[in-house]
Amino acid sequence: MTRGQKPVAMIGEAKKFAEQMGYRWQENTQADLGYDLFIFKPETACIVRVRQTRYRIDPESFYEDLLKDDLRIVRALPFPHWVPKEIWLRTQHERNWRRLRIYPESVGEIGWWKPDGYTNPYSR
Repeated sequence: MTRGQKPVAMIGEAKKFAEQMGYRWQENTQADLGYDLFIFKPETACIVRVRQTRYRIDPESFYEDLLKDDLRIVRALPFPHWVPKEIWLRTQHERNWRRLRIYPESVGEIGWWKPDGYTNPYSR
């Protein structure tokens, strides 16, 4: 999933998505750090890695298998453990983002989050 160039267009769309949820953002300018955006608002802040896949995501697939390299990179980021980390994922043809909260031992797909007004139509 990490092959190829940085998804510049997707990052631009992720910035707009963050703004719709009331976040301000700061783009990562350090090439050696594997995240794309730092998003924040008075109540919360989060590190975000933006990813796109070409193909439909099988509802039975495990994110641990689908995003193995990305998860390793996000989990290795040099931020305190209490700073939330997410991967925002879309396919080429979807218009909705999947927000995945990354934990040391697992991945949680956010289905609904009222403070951000976020609902994931793909949550299982």
